[in-house]
Amino acid sequence: MGGFPAHGAEEQVAPDHPGQDHTALAPPLRAALDAAIASGNDADIDTVAKYLKKAAPENAAEIDGIVAHRRAQVASVKEDKLRNERFFQGWKGEGQIGASQSSGNTDTVGVTVGLKLKKEGLHWRHNFNALVDYERSSGVTDRNQLQFGLESDYKFSDRVFVFGSALYERNRFSGYNSRVSLSGGIGYRVIAAHDFSVDLKLAPAWRRTDYLDEPNANEVTGLAQLNSLWKISKTLSFNEDATMLSGNTNTSLTSLSALTLKINSTISVRAAYQLTYNSQPTDTYRTTDTLTRFTLVYGF
Repeated sequence: MGGFPAHGAEEQVAPDHPGQDHTALAPPLRAALDAAIASGNDADIDTVAKYLKKAAPENAAEIDGIVAHRRAQVASVKEDKLRNERFFQGWKGEGQIGASQSSGNTDTVGVTVGLKLKKEGLHWRHNFNALVDYERSSGVTDRNQLQFGLESDYKFSDRVFVFGSALYERNRFSGYNSRVSLSGGIGYRVIAAHDFSVDLKLAPAWRRTDYLDEPNANEVTGLAQLNSLWKISKTLSFNEDATMLSGNTNTSLTSLSALTLKINSTISVRAAYQLTYNSQPTDTYRTTDTLTRFTLVYGF
């Protein structure tokens, strides 16, 4: 599930610079820097500052000072806002939907519906996700997957956090009616660039599985999880989320890779590939399942 939000989406702050001497910067250069700062976009500010320092190297220290002052303002405004937010304020999210239909030799209809919600607080972060995958082929249901997940993290710093998570799954075509997993442990942000982030998590976990053809099983396992986000450009991003649960009787691995193309401020299209592996499936079930999805995403 989700990691820390990438840099570049801060509160907009007016381009005032108390304590900064603007007299050395030529008016056109000052106007360009002020316009970038007013945009509130870190990438734009860095780009403009970079070329202004090339154009006027004698003003490099002043330009760096103005940018540093702006970032301090943004951090202060954001911290004040988060400190005063109530639990039900500040949530963001996205909904996704995909559908398919074919006719002829095989009549197939499928639908995918998903919802993600997240809230980033001063110390706490919460993530909720839900996903439904359903497909019928020639009048027979051949996919009926349901998943709900909730995770809450407490951040000690920009990189170190502890977390607790709960996951419910239903997938009769993998040999079980339901599966519940609970875990809690420590996480670390290995890479924290403004356009690329990688979080690693380790924890003990407890898992209960209600099998179709075998007795229910309770198991203590170990959890390892990776969450990464690469912002390839302003409109294109790539996510990789992988989770491994390993116990005495079974090791399961889920990998979800997604490429998202932003159409406008709210609408995106997404192609995703999911791989699910169980080392010891019940009789007649395969160890590996794969699924490819194409969905329309609405952000809010």
